[in-house]
Amino acid sequence: MTRRSAVRAGRYLLTFVLVVVAVAAIYPLLFTIVSSLKTQGGFAQDPLGLPTSVTFGNYVEAFNRMNMPRLLLNSLIATLGGLVLSVLAALLAAYAVTKLRFRGGKLVFLLIIVTLTIPSQAIIYPLYQTVLDLGMSGQYQGLILAFAAFGLPLGTYQLAGYFQQVPDELIEAARVDGAGHFTILFRLLTPIAAPALSALGIFNFVWMWNDLLLPLVIMGGSDRKTLMVGVSLLTGQYDVSVPLVSAGLIVALLPVLIIYLVFQRQLVSGALAGSGK
Repeated sequence: MTRRSAVRAGRYLLTFVLVVVAVAAIYPLLFTIVSSLKTQGGFAQDPLGLPTSVTFGNYVEAFNRMNMPRLLLNSLIATLGGLVLSVLAALLAAYAVTKLRFRGGKLVFLLIIVTLTIPSQAIIYPLYQTVLDLGMSGQYQGLILAFAAFGLPLGTYQLAGYFQQVPDELIEAARVDGAGHFTILFRLLTPIAAPALSALGIFNFVWMWNDLLLPLVIMGGSDRKTLMVGVSLLTGQYDVSVPLVSAGLIVALLPVLIIYLVFQRQLVSGALAGSGK
């Protein structure tokens, strides 16, 4: 086999692998969309096939049973609150561990990064007990603080990689000119880390919007439960209507898809820029 043939075969193999990965990633979404357009009887007869007759009754029933406008508002408040607080906390933490010289700074950074290895399920009980002690069970602020706490480690890690690239001499020159810590952080370092902030914001929005465990534990059955909790409650005690749940999931996924389509360029540029740090 010539070198040109080997290169061509390698390209074909890579294309085939990428197509398989793309199909595996897209198929669950297509299955959910198709299932949402079936009746319960139609789904039972042919779960994997196309619907013989398209119906939007599942969407109407999902809207009626879930009180969709209220759930959308709850998810929006909790997600945006957690997003803003987590990014702000990550900015402050990354600046502190990279540009402020204090004893134990490296240890603090290491402890923050180590928390990335702790699954949320392992600390869900102490988290819930803390929320109860603070009187925030069933409240927006309890879920927002939980989102911010779980989003802090990854955000700190990503932003610290950008801040470390800024020469200390530039920071010192800004201080000589009379700039304080907040001026240096928000007017000097934050614009440099804009690609990382864009990618971090999109990742956190997708995660917080789609998360089920934290809203289910903290909000419970209160009227402030999020949209994903509402979708999970569509399942009955003895039966599950897959078309109905699929309709609820599609509605819940629409904001995420819109965010991705609008900001996909920022997401890709942020990820590529971060990979070169």
